[in-house]
Amino acid sequence: MARSIEGIILKSFNYGENHKIVKVLTKELGIIGIYIQNANKANSKNSALAQPLTCAHFNLKDSTQPNQDLYFLYQGEIINHYLHLKMDFEKVTYCYLMAEIILKGCHESVQMRYVYQMMKTFLDFAEAGYSAYSLAIIFQLKMLPLLGVAPVLDCCANCSSTQHIVTLSVSAGGLLCAYCMPPQEPIQIQASSIPLVRALYKLNIETVNEIEMDEELLHPIEAFLDQYYDTYTGLTLSSKKFLKKI
Repeated sequence: MARSIEGIILKSFNYGENHKIVKVLTKELGIIGIYIQNANKANSKNSALAQPLTCAHFNLKDSTQPNQDLYFLYQGEIINHYLHLKMDFEKVTYCYLMAEIILKGCHESVQMRYVYQMMKTFLDFAEAGYSAYSLAIIFQLKMLPLLGVAPVLDCCANCSSTQHIVTLSVSAGGLLCAYCMPPQEPIQIQASSIPLVRALYKLNIETVNEIEMDEELLHPIEAFLDQYYDTYTGLTLSSKKFLKKI
């Protein structure tokens, strides 16, 4: 059966000498694999359709093999190459981090339509010049409930009190009040920064680019997210490790 679908290429890898298989995020089907014939050949018209972080329309044929989640490309059209984004090494690496979280963390029960819309919106914002670092922080926060590890941000994770909140704790999985905080617990995020975390967590993705943020305010949130992802998601994110080196 033939079908037409819009998608964002998250990853590509070689299949044989001349061909590629790409992992594509779509609204309708979630993450799918697409076989692109001759994508590695010089002057191939399909080579652009195998570039990660590219949005395109794909005209596909279903696999003839049973139980195989792979489609075959017979025609495609680029919607956005995101060329300006790809010319900035650090910016594109933050976008690869978002793609890696989707690839490794999302499954059939995740709200893929929302994930697709967020990824496309954030790529559009990054292409237009908005901070990819800020987008990556917001993306990681907003992915937590979709990954099944949402932190408790409305009250103390231990006693449910909304009073005397002093920090956001990885070990507690959310906020801690002064009465529940262990003496040895380091204050990773100050109480004054918690409203910012809540605001970013609940932010409408369509209005992210309307907010100007001092990136220094995001550094403690980044440190919290690094530890939180390591503790609760089980994801090994090579993009995170690479970003620490640049």
